[in-house]
Amino acid sequence: MKVIWCLIFVFVFNQKLHALQGESLDSLKQVVVDMPDDSLKTETFLRIAYMLYAGDESERYAMQGLILAKKLKNLPLIGKAYHRLAWCHGLDEMDKKSAYLDSASLVFSSLNDTNGLGNVFDTKGTMLMTYGSLEEAMISYQQAYDYYAQSDNKEREAAVLNNWAIAEYSLGNPEEAIRKFNEALAFRIVENPVSRIDIARLYQGLGECHRMLGNWGLAAKNYLKGYEHRKAANNIGVTESLLSLASLFYELAENKVDTTELLGVIQENGFENSQQFIQMAENTPGVEDRVGIQDAIMEAKKKRFLLAGDFESAYQILLQQKKFQEDYLLRESSLEALADMKIKFEKDQLTIKLLEEEVVNQKYQERLTMLWIFLGAMLLLLVIGFLYNQNRAKSAQLELNEAHREQQIIAMKSMLEGQEKERSRIARDLHDGLGNLLSTLKVNFGSLQVNFDDQYSQKIYGSASQMIDEACTEVRKIAHEMMPQALKKLGLKKALEDLVLKMNSSHEFETEFHVHGKEQIFDDNTNVMLYRIVQEALNNIVKYAKASEVLIQLTYSEEWIDLTIEDDGVGFDPKKIDPDKGMGLKSIAFRTEFIGGTLDLTSSPGRGTLIAINIPLKPESNT
Repeated sequence: MKVIWCLIFVFVFNQKLHALQGESLDSLKQVVVDMPDDSLKTETFLRIAYMLYAGDESERYAMQGLILAKKLKNLPLIGKAYHRLAWCHGLDEMDKKSAYLDSASLVFSSLNDTNGLGNVFDTKGTMLMTYGSLEEAMISYQQAYDYYAQSDNKEREAAVLNNWAIAEYSLGNPEEAIRKFNEALAFRIVENPVSRIDIARLYQGLGECHRMLGNWGLAAKNYLKGYEHRKAANNIGVTESLLSLASLFYELAENKVDTTELLGVIQENGFENSQQFIQMAENTPGVEDRVGIQDAIMEAKKKRFLLAGDFESAYQILLQQKKFQEDYLLRESSLEALADMKIKFEKDQLTIKLLEEEVVNQKYQERLTMLWIFLGAMLLLLVIGFLYNQNRAKSAQLELNEAHREQQIIAMKSMLEGQEKERSRIARDLHDGLGNLLSTLKVNFGSLQVNFDDQYSQKIYGSASQMIDEACTEVRKIAHEMMPQALKKLGLKKALEDLVLKMNSSHEFETEFHVHGKEQIFDDNTNVMLYRIVQEALNNIVKYAKASEVLIQLTYSEEWIDLTIEDDGVGFDPKKIDPDKGMGLKSIAFRTEFIGGTLDLTSSPGRGTLIAINIPLKPESNT
């Protein structure tokens, strides 16, 4: 029962579709408005798009067909709509044409519709051939032919063979083109009903191929067969056949080829000479409306006059061509305007509606843009204000830090100067006061002539004398450490040498001291600070390093002085120093900064310690 209803539906649908195909374009446009949203309406949209062929309006109807087909979920119609949309776009929209064809191919592939796929690749081949991509076009034609062969669509096979053959001889393969033309011709001749226009096109193509091969007689015979079929169909294409015959004669004449055989062929078919072809083409009904044909006729007449040596007549034809082309450019615009007035009116109405929407959108966009500009400007001002305040705060903080640093430097300088003055005072007091007192005590104690009867009292006396000597030595040592005399009298180098000698004599590690470069004399503050740095470093080595070797190097140059103190002790991790400890290192850093130097401390557990101090020299520092 369902099958019977389906057959009835298909019959009614086809009857309606055939009735619609007989309608004019205007009628179809009126009918489709009131049709229900079904498959027939979709087919009607696509039919209108087909009749319009190309352009914006054609695209609009094809797009309506696609939208409705998608709404109905009708895959065959969706594929046809995509295929029709590919035709609607011009040659300057290759990307859109290709995209729609690809979409159609996907739909037809999902349906296994070989006939639809054949249409897609046939269209793609024609598009590629128009663009001059002949080799790619032939690949598409091969695919289209294979699909039509699977669906046993002989009529479409023949159509593809015709296009394929044109691509072949355009690529310079006339023999292969002849084979394809003949294969298509074998079908067209027995086709029912016979399509004389398609047969004429095949004969025309065969004539072009034989002409390329130099078979002038065969070329003329095929042109004549094409002429006969076009004449029987009352088709204006007879002018192409006639002008091809005329141009064949002129081509041979230009190349000094004997035309006797060719003349015999045309006379057998009732023609007298090449001039008759031109006259018949001029008298063909409908030529006056075909600009291209008229121009081709004038071109053929001009060539005939040139071959005859009638240059004056050829020049007059040239002037006619020029005037004709100028008149056509003026006339065509007005003719197109009259012929397409209704279409353009509809387009204008649609354009006006779109423009109104565009104006509304544009105003909205302008307001939105102004709002964004205003917000952007406000945001920019806020950012600028924030950055300005941040910069001011940062500058103020830098100034505060710099003032604090200057205060620290001043305080540090005062403290160090005070320390050194205090050291100097204590050293003088120890040396001049306690030292002299102990020396006097020793002299007085030694001058005593006491005879002790027992050994114990004598031992006590000797021990007291020795203790006085040790006290004198210790006072001198302390006074010297607090303010070494060699530093003031002989300079930094000699003071450091004395310090190293004392270290070597009183401690287990071996200390070496080397000086490189030409020794320079510095102010007392610099000498004292450098001496204290070395002294503090050696004290740290004594306390913590457990070193066996120590190397002190003093390097002079014209621009800087380097002081390095290196030991092979246990080392330490500088990052793990207890902030409450490490006063010796803090003192070294403090003194280095005081004299404008930089400190670089390198140490790791088990690898010893290196203290490197670099002090840039100012011109006024050198004396």
